[in-house]
Amino acid sequence: MGDGDIHTGIKKYECELCGKAITQHSSLKEHGNTHAGVKNHECEICRKAFSQIGNLKSHGITHTGVTIYECLICGKAFTRRYDLKKHENTHTGVKNYECQICAKAFSRLHDLKRHENTHTGVKNYACRICGKALSQLHDLKTHCHTHTGVKQYACQICGKKFGRHWCLKTHINTHTGVKNYACQICGKTFSQHSNLRRHGNTHTGVKNYACQICGKAFSMLHGLKRHENTHTGVKNYECEICGKAFSQIGNLKTHGITHTGVTNYECHICGKAFTRRSDLKKHENTHTRVKNYECQICAKAFSQLHDLKRHENTHTGVKNYACQICGKAFSQLHDLKTHCHTHTGVKQYACQICGKKFGQHSCLITHVYTHTRVKNYACQICGKTFSHLSNLRRHGNTHME
Repeated sequence: MGDGDIHTGIKKYECELCGKAITQHSSLKEHGNTHAGVKNHECEICRKAFSQIGNLKSHGITHTGVTIYECLICGKAFTRRYDLKKHENTHTGVKNYECQICAKAFSRLHDLKRHENTHTGVKNYACRICGKALSQLHDLKTHCHTHTGVKQYACQICGKKFGRHWCLKTHINTHTGVKNYACQICGKTFSQHSNLRRHGNTHTGVKNYACQICGKAFSMLHGLKRHENTHTGVKNYECEICGKAFSQIGNLKTHGITHTGVTNYECHICGKAFTRRSDLKKHENTHTRVKNYECQICAKAFSQLHDLKRHENTHTGVKNYACQICGKAFSQLHDLKTHCHTHTGVKQYACQICGKKFGQHSCLITHVYTHTRVKNYACQICGKTFSHLSNLRRHGNTHME
């Protein structure tokens, strides 16, 4: 009767742990090894072990390079029938099994049952080395590679090695330029699904990665790690023109534009142009005056939350930004940057009218106003205008006397 079930398709044996249905009792026992972590079947080529003989046989084909299962729709070929069936679902899109908690849909019942464990907290797959438990088998397999370090799948283009075959396939897209993962909101495409997921956070506004020093939050982990360099003082990216170093590659690229003189970002209100988008956005706030974040100590308001958090350090006395040369510490990063110029003496920003040089681009911009007679800083008490913010501040003291 057990052999007959193979042909009829009847699966009367169900795994009590993950819900997968199986045609034969002997197969059910062997499937149980995937939960227990028992792997008695080892590959003679790479020594990778498997809990089921069928999985070992399927794995063996990945070493031969033979792709005998071809998709009739797009022609893509696979070494295993199982991989082909999973791929075919990408064309049909049929997913009849829906999670009652989060509404995520699956094409197979046992995939749904495994997914449900992520909500219940049940973790039936335990690592035999460190004891860490995971809710899904593929997560356990991925975790196990952290112990073995075995990477038997090598990229034929750059030589980079991977522990799993699908990781190699995904990596190859970075060479071919193939980007199969498209954002449904903005249309931007990616070569890896993980990159698409991270990108999605830029639309939702979710920022789960917060800096422990200044509180600034990021939607992606690598964004946080790059930002942390601004606190440690590590600057691996140096400008080839002036030698100025930066902690982030993006900042170096933005800085490079200041040498070209190109101002692509123009204010639609007053026509003032900037070399960087971030400078334009900060400038636009001078017109709108929208400042929703107020300091609870001195009532000073800010347009951005991380600006408020940095400002609060001026009250607490916390100074996380230290000069690597003399050790002097500052509560705000821009104060440290300004201070550093007192050591280098480098002034790479020259006025095109009088030739006077400045160490910071913002200082040059402010200086140019003395030639153009533009006065953007107005006293709120008497209306007198100034071309420099520092002059306005000094003038304000005359009203307080």
